[in-house]
Amino acid sequence: MKNFPFDTVSLDADEVQALEDTYKELKRKFNIGLPNKSEHHINKFEIFNNIPDAKLGGTLLVNYPSANCYLNFVKFSYQNSMGGRGGKGGQVTQYDKYQVWAFADLKSDFGRVLIRRKTFTDRVLEIFHPVELKFNNDKTFSNHFYVVANDNEKAKAAMTSAFRNVLVEMMYKDFVVEIINTTIVIRTIQPVTPEHTVHLAEFVNKLSELT
Repeated sequence: MKNFPFDTVSLDADEVQALEDTYKELKRKFNIGLPNKSEHHINKFEIFNNIPDAKLGGTLLVNYPSANCYLNFVKFSYQNSMGGRGGKGGQVTQYDKYQVWAFADLKSDFGRVLIRRKTFTDRVLEIFHPVELKFNNDKTFSNHFYVVANDNEKAKAAMTSAFRNVLVEMMYKDFVVEIINTTIVIRTIQPVTPEHTVHLAEFVNKLSELT
């Protein structure tokens, strides 16, 4: 594909095809722009701490120039060992895979917030070590989402009912949301597909439009 905006080194044919299909579908659904450089430094977010080898392989601006939304295509390297004994003497093949993470600039200051779908373990731990931010007037949200913040009052003020409703409606189980002040990142561990990436773009765009 001409003027392909992604790093395709060490990708297999299926991964490149998935990127091409996703790029075409995004351009069909949104006004897509290309930045001169990455708009966000991904390593400032806590959810990057355990993946130091991750790097950006491409960035797309969603609904450019009217919206402040970005899709960062994050590249991960893997190794596959074949042959040899005890992991020695075999052939080691390195290959790369992509994940898509969404960023946006929000209109309110949230402080630092982490949001994900609640698990059974979260429910048990909360009994003995209550740290979760709760919304007593929104049981639907509180029953399904785990939220921690460094400033509960600031986070509560920023997480309006409209914001929470978008999360309930559009946040998949594998999504993890981190907010630092006015910047949000939505991480997903799913492989790149047109359907999944379009949904992620619609999700972050909807959040960015909230007042």
